[in-house]
Amino acid sequence: MKAVIFDLDGTLLNTVPDLLFSMNYSLEQLGRPTVSAVQLKAFIGNGARNLVIRCLGGNADEDTVSKLYDLYGQTYLQNLTVRTEYYNGISDVLLSLVNKGIKISVLSNKPDEQTRKIIAHYFPNIPFTCVMGKMDGMPLKPDPTTALMIAEKMGASPEETVFVGDSPEDFKTAQNGGMKCISVLWGYRSKEAYSDLLQNNFAENTAELLSLLENI
Repeated sequence: MKAVIFDLDGTLLNTVPDLLFSMNYSLEQLGRPTVSAVQLKAFIGNGARNLVIRCLGGNADEDTVSKLYDLYGQTYLQNLTVRTEYYNGISDVLLSLVNKGIKISVLSNKPDEQTRKIIAHYFPNIPFTCVMGKMDGMPLKPDPTTALMIAEKMGASPEETVFVGDSPEDFKTAQNGGMKCISVLWGYRSKEAYSDLLQNNFAENTAELLSLLENI
């Protein structure tokens, strides 16, 4: 292993508190029902627009979707780093990898500007090779295009790269790109979400994650 790509939401940080505040504030402004933290966790994945559609019940008209998407985006941009929490031990994992000469990067389906601001705020001293979120013209995970671009920037082949995430989409990204994958179980998806996938590498906590990374 020469390099590791980390997902952001549910992997490096618990972003649900800020996401939930921003989404429910925006829904209230439009007179729509709010969502619970449990619902929001289930809706996260495949980008902000799909999150908005799911929070609207999946059947809203395009005008409502666009209004909520814009309002939510503006609100969340102002609340990126207010309530978001570290996962215990995650900074130690990152520093351990760096100290061993392993390149690390971040890839999220969250918009690129948001991704960069959050990482810069919470991990100012971690030397990530690349931090990338959703960019215009680039496909979202589980398409492997951006993951392969990041691996190349880190000077690693897909076979030398491990993807660490908390969702089946992250596993599929790694699989589609020919990378190994470790799925963490402290995030937004349970082990049952992988029941139809050939995933055997699960980490219950950051100590297990580091052990798997050292032996994968």
